[in-house]
Amino acid sequence: MTTFARNATRLFVSVLAVAALGASAHAADKLRLERTNWGNSPYVRYYLSFVDTDGRAITGKTANDFKLSIDSMEQGVARASTTFDQTDEAINVVVVAQNNSAMQEVMEQLKSGIRALSDGIDAKKKSKIGLVTFASEPKKAAELGAPSDVEGAAGTIAVDEGVEVHMLDAVRAAIDMLSKGAGETYPQNKAPKTTRKLIVLFSDGIDVNMERRAFAAIGKRALENGVVIDTIGYAPFEAGKLKNLSELAKQSNGTDRQARNGADLTQQFIAIVDEIKKQYVVDFYVPLKPEKPTPKEHGFQVVFDSAGKQLFSNTLNERIWDPSKPYEEKPSRWWIWVLVGVGVLIIVLLVLWLIFRDKEEPMPEVAPPPEPVVAAPQPSGGKMRTMALDISGGGKAALVGWMVATNGKHANQTFKFKSGGRTLIGTAPDCDIVIDDGFMSAQHCEVRIENGTFKLVDLGSTNGILVNSKKVPTHELVDNDVFQLGRTEFKFKSIS
Repeated sequence: MTTFARNATRLFVSVLAVAALGASAHAADKLRLERTNWGNSPYVRYYLSFVDTDGRAITGKTANDFKLSIDSMEQGVARASTTFDQTDEAINVVVVAQNNSAMQEVMEQLKSGIRALSDGIDAKKKSKIGLVTFASEPKKAAELGAPSDVEGAAGTIAVDEGVEVHMLDAVRAAIDMLSKGAGETYPQNKAPKTTRKLIVLFSDGIDVNMERRAFAAIGKRALENGVVIDTIGYAPFEAGKLKNLSELAKQSNGTDRQARNGADLTQQFIAIVDEIKKQYVVDFYVPLKPEKPTPKEHGFQVVFDSAGKQLFSNTLNERIWDPSKPYEEKPSRWWIWVLVGVGVLIIVLLVLWLIFRDKEEPMPEVAPPPEPVVAAPQPSGGKMRTMALDISGGGKAALVGWMVATNGKHANQTFKFKSGGRTLIGTAPDCDIVIDDGFMSAQHCEVRIENGTFKLVDLGSTNGILVNSKKVPTHELVDNDVFQLGRTEFKFKSIS
């Protein structure tokens, strides 16, 4: 082979490699169909976020680069295209930021990123921004308002030393903040959304509830309220936890990003500013007429088609409704059939009772009066232990013991212990005594009856059992003992 041929071959291989890399990069780009606006039907406005694999906005595309697909059938290119910053539309944003000790090393970069995001929100369009921080509990650092308010609030963020992290509760608070007073009374997918609503979530992906379905449920709740969740994940030592953030973004038509270090964290906030401003606002002609009385659901998808390369957005399922009138659901009649069924059941039970009841009910037997109760002697120099009492002449009877909450959500509420075996206490629904306390474990402790006494036993809980401000693994209860589970205090009472 000649030198010329060898050089030509190498050049050809290099071109193929570059082309392959370009195709691979293109395949990693994300085209996200965020929402639609049917206010000018049959011309429908579509809002598209277009970012590369690093989450940076892809700009410079025209109407001819976008095609509409309805129920997997191509409908043609867009009639017009602009960017969000060229419209007169507003956006409401809530930043949800984790501020526990795990984020201490990037706290200054986090503050810088929030300030950059606030600077990018155009207050002239009546856009608003809020701030929610979270660690052991969510806190509203700034209500939805002027961007300058959040800039000031960002500077006051401090590290919270809380152990548990309540991320999903913070996202719920942000959804409520964005939905409050929005004036959107139409059911989901039956009317156009109004103001654009976005949550920017910064987290390491960890929550007290790590079930994947919990994250999916919050993402769907955001979608139902017209809220998009963009996530910025930072977990240098546990990157696998960030999959939960991806689930939140996916369910709400959002974009997930990851920060590799502090400097990268600030850049990811700046990338979100670019995404907000450079979101494509594209108009398509939709050749579908409003359907009455029951609109049919159709799948809408936008296709980026340029230079022979195609990229498909997510699919939005929407119903074609008459924009001149709000869509109204027909009221369900299921409750009528429930009432009829309950009425028939009552009649049948009444007839059966009349048939099978005794004509003469026997006189109830009068039980003989119980013998007097004699208390066990009290040891000298100490408290009296709760002992089993013989009140029937047939051996020891079941102990009677209970605890009374002295503070918290259950203040002054009485909880009776089981008369035999053990009584399981915790926050899980299957416990014998269920306590609503975020600092208690699912199965926190149990009360056992051993040798005629009540014994309080820790079951490996996170915060343990405190008696007189001292953590103990077990404690033999005596009347009027005060002990603490989580942040709730209880007083032990018994018949002795």
